[in-house]
Amino acid sequence: MFDSNGIYLNYILSFPVTYEKAIRDKITKSFEKGLKKSLPVEVLNDEACMSKFRVTQGASEPAAYAICALQEYKISPEDGEKVFYGVFDFGGGTTDFDFGTWRKANEKEKRRYNYVIEHFGAGGDQYLGGENLLELLSFEVFKKNQDKLREQGIPFSMPAEGERFPGSEILISDSQEARFNTRQLMEVIRPLWEKREGYEKNFESGVIKVSLFDKSGKRKEMFELEINSDELEKLLKNRIEKGVKNFFEALKLTFNFKETEGLKNIIILLAGNSSKSSIVRELFNKYIEIEAEQIREYNNKENVDCNKSEEAITDTKEEAIWNIAENEYFKIYPPLGSMQSYKMQEVEEKDIDITKPTGKTGVAFGLIECRKGGRIKVVSKNNDANNEIKFKYYIGHDEFGKFCVDISREVKYNEWQLFIDASEDEFEFYYTNLPEATTNNLSIDGLRRKNIILPIEDEEANVYIRAVSPSCIEY
Repeated sequence: MFDSNGIYLNYILSFPVTYEKAIRDKITKSFEKGLKKSLPVEVLNDEACMSKFRVTQGASEPAAYAICALQEYKISPEDGEKVFYGVFDFGGGTTDFDFGTWRKANEKEKRRYNYVIEHFGAGGDQYLGGENLLELLSFEVFKKNQDKLREQGIPFSMPAEGERFPGSEILISDSQEARFNTRQLMEVIRPLWEKREGYEKNFESGVIKVSLFDKSGKRKEMFELEINSDELEKLLKNRIEKGVKNFFEALKLTFNFKETEGLKNIIILLAGNSSKSSIVRELFNKYIEIEAEQIREYNNKENVDCNKSEEAITDTKEEAIWNIAENEYFKIYPPLGSMQSYKMQEVEEKDIDITKPTGKTGVAFGLIECRKGGRIKVVSKNNDANNEIKFKYYIGHDEFGKFCVDISREVKYNEWQLFIDASEDEFEFYYTNLPEATTNNLSIDGLRRKNIILPIEDEEANVYIRAVSPSCIEY
């Protein structure tokens, strides 16, 4: 492929599962163009050499991580057996989900491959990420101190999931000063999110000091802000729980528990640095019991006493949390590179090798494993024949304050779907990318809405909608 002391000519790119084909192609071309600029002229002018130059798209980031982690944890199914897995990739910007199966290569495949990974369910939470959480926490602190900030003319920016409040138009801005103020406060709050040793002392007085700018650009040194760490911890937990809940909703949609008798031993792989949070572990322990109980009901099995698990969930000790992180349906594996992962792999602390995959570098290791010519075969059912990802949204209507799904993410492109009658020349719909929408119990508050005006009214006609791309519809 390349000389170990020379120039690399073969590159593989991985993307989040939510990236559309046009975006993936644009990044790939930009990457290729930039790499060529870095090559010596002698290499660029050598046709034989440049014929080996390639920049290709590999498996998605969570799928690549799954390939690495399943092998690191020595999960090797018997011949003819499939292991079901789900990846919760909780990073700094977004959270990606990936679901599929892992099996040994069959007789026909085994000369070329050792394993086959088939991923057929994907999704994510666009705004659940470590940095987005810090923005959200900062926004709450600014809101709590809005009177003092308004008096001093100190602006701040609006996070992706922030909600405007009375008088916010004076404070919220997209100016350089507002963005700087938000960034400064994020850094002050970061120890609370990352649970740095002794972080409680920073917030025990209920007051923090941070340097901010007013609208005129004048610096306010050591400006005092009131802060309630308990309220911020609660906000953190509620927002992460929303993401974990949506992960399990997506998982249930993918594996369809109601129609799959006796589905057991689903491997849940936590990935990304943010998954190291104790909040994430506690919530997953809580939800694997909730979901297991539902599966037991689907399969008409006896309920089991979960008191022991509930007791352990409230225990924040690392040991207790990981000890109960499995039942007959689910088993959770911590991010690679964490001390918990080494313990599960039975690696002694003295034997830890810095070159071993981590929750971040595991993606790169997985990409190499499943490259063309590699020993892992990847079968993806997340894309259509044109290599485009599935439609991104659920479209529906308001039914007594709840979101009722009319068109799901599984809809095929360019196929018309009946939506509403055309008896009036105006209609509206709500849309979201949250898998929780499929429960028809999601509140419409905060969901996005679109109002459409038709050219005619006709009681005998109907309005149809079709998806034409991952984020575009026609009516």
